[in-house]
Amino acid sequence: MILIKTRKASSDSVTFRLNSSVLDKLSTRADSQKTSLNVLVNQILCNYIEWDADAVKAGWIPTQRTVLTKLIDALDEKVISEIAEQSAKSSGKDSILYMYGKYNLENLLKNIRAKAQRSGFSIKEYEENSNSEIVIQHDLGWKWSIFFKFYYQEILHEINQRVIFDYTDTSLIINLVNEK
Repeated sequence: MILIKTRKASSDSVTFRLNSSVLDKLSTRADSQKTSLNVLVNQILCNYIEWDADAVKAGWIPTQRTVLTKLIDALDEKVISEIAEQSAKSSGKDSILYMYGKYNLENLLKNIRAKAQRSGFSIKEYEENSNSEIVIQHDLGWKWSIFFKFYYQEILHEINQRVIFDYTDTSLIINLVNEK
């Protein structure tokens, strides 16, 4: 139940009633992360709005990392690339359209960031001479790097984005080349 709402320029102040056990758990989590309760709750609500509210409806499911790793390790690289390309063609665009309303580079990058964050991957972005480099450290092995490369290659091709990939056993590097 919302009790008080005050409008400010960059944020709003809202008061909620929370179950005591939920508040205790949130406070404990905030303390363990060395952050404020306000920051933690804001992060949780942002995650919900930006991903959780629509992800399942857009076809995403949570599953254990070990299951996915064992499944993909049983496949050869040709099959992996075919699955990645078909997956991107059949649901990549639809997923982004459903979650963000428009299929473009900005929303595709939001989706990449959100998936990386929700998957526990490290992601870094670099800018140089109007080109962007995105490094996703997934630690899932060589075959997952191949899957991600072909998946994102297909999606980026769909929006006519020139891209160069590199990958290792643990990372995917996406270089977005912007024509001048």
